[in-house]
Amino acid sequence: MNASTARFAIAALMMMPLAASSLAEPGQWSFGAGYAPIVGLRTEFSGFGNFQNPFPVPAPGGGSDYFYSDGSVQVDSSGNAGGLTNFWSYNNAAQYDPAAFGGAGAINYSAFGSGLSGAGSVVDSNVAAPVGFELHGYLDLGAVSFLPSLVEGRSVSWGLRTGLQYARVSNTNDAPQVGSVGTITDSFNLGGVIPPAAPYIGTFLGPGPLLGDTPTRTNGSSLAAISGYRNLDVHLYVSTFGSYLALPVTKKLDVMLEGGAVLALANGTYKYESTVAVAGAPTQVSGGSKSSTRLLPGVYSSVGFAWHVTDKFSVQSAVRYQFMRQFTLNANGSNANLCFDSALVLSLSATYKY
Repeated sequence: MNASTARFAIAALMMMPLAASSLAEPGQWSFGAGYAPIVGLRTEFSGFGNFQNPFPVPAPGGGSDYFYSDGSVQVDSSGNAGGLTNFWSYNNAAQYDPAAFGGAGAINYSAFGSGLSGAGSVVDSNVAAPVGFELHGYLDLGAVSFLPSLVEGRSVSWGLRTGLQYARVSNTNDAPQVGSVGTITDSFNLGGVIPPAAPYIGTFLGPGPLLGDTPTRTNGSSLAAISGYRNLDVHLYVSTFGSYLALPVTKKLDVMLEGGAVLALANGTYKYESTVAVAGAPTQVSGGSKSSTRLLPGVYSSVGFAWHVTDKFSVQSAVRYQFMRQFTLNANGSNANLCFDSALVLSLSATYKY
């Protein structure tokens, strides 16, 4: 049931008192209690993968110090006269590319061009709140004379309904995610010089083979593996206010149509921990925790059955569409949402008329 359909049904039920042409003598209050889990909930987790660049390098240009995971190019004692420096180092032979720059040769260095912020997003549909109970009360306001009855001796009746429901949602998601981290390759011109065998470390004062101090930069990307957990734990205290129609279909069985307003108090905690692994860098761990209490307004509509075991005692079952504003928590940049767009309450209760 979508929200517009629910609102139409609720409005129709709330207008029944005005449409009734005559009412029987008001009846008693009925009170009940029962099991009322919620199904069809949805949780959304996002922004839980963070990776800080461990080797930031400046933009390409001469006269700067560049530090990489596989070496460095720095300003020497001459101030890099002529755009050349002897204060450089590299770690492995694979960094030497003799064919680069038209055969002049180059030393290639690798680094991360960016970090990873707020990566990772996952949705869990069909989340349930299996722990759910409710208390409810009905005030019988009598017969609705303009609606015909299918059962002789029994009239369609209407009244007011109120309820109080408790439910707990606890959902943990540990699905792995994949992100992308920007990478760069900086190539420094050897100018025809054959470099010393790796590993090589030049000095500030020199002397030593000269290397161009301005890189040619190529951008790329590397996969980031995101693991860890996300947990959202919410306690819901839901109050409902509305009206109902009781349509007799047999001497002991009624179809119950209900609708009205919802106001819930939600108290929840979001916790997460994420580990991000990128080739060529140390593993990084981030996490956070946040608790909050908020009011969630909404609407509901319901269809169910009431079986009258005796004149005083009855058993009821119903399916209630219960839409409320979503509950959102932010912990250290990561968001957790509990959504009620498709939430259904499956209730089974016993009611006694006083």
